[in-house]
Amino acid sequence: MLKRRTFFWSGSLLLILILAARGIYLYTKPHRSAEGEMAAYSITADSLFTQYQKDEQGADKKYLGKVLEVKGRLADIHHNGHSEIWILSVQPGESPGGGGINCQLFEGEGIPATHPKPGDEITLKGRCTGFLMDVNLADCVPQ
Repeated sequence: MLKRRTFFWSGSLLLILILAARGIYLYTKPHRSAEGEMAAYSITADSLFTQYQKDEQGADKKYLGKVLEVKGRLADIHHNGHSEIWILSVQPGESPGGGGINCQLFEGEGIPATHPKPGDEITLKGRCTGFLMDVNLADCVPQ
């Protein structure tokens, strides 16, 4: 009986240590950026938003999880902790609800020292994470 109890507690302790090591590894793993990856598609902000607005499921099949190079007009920049959200606007007629393309850039991974101004034409590369009133791109870097 004592042997069984020792085996159970040893196994439990080993499992806890393995799970803790995995958690520490995932927590300290460097952030993945789209900088070194090739873009699967090069597209304008207007076209990307229109495709998602007309057929979200079809656009998800085509773009979701892929690296896109998106060109558009910068509408605004929001600061969010260690990241920035650059919002690319779409033509007023294309988005009656006021949507756009949200591009998240992380500190130390391509955020330029001098920011572009709203109204500037820019190109960003990022991973498409889907549509929720706006098309969302993560891990973005300016081109």
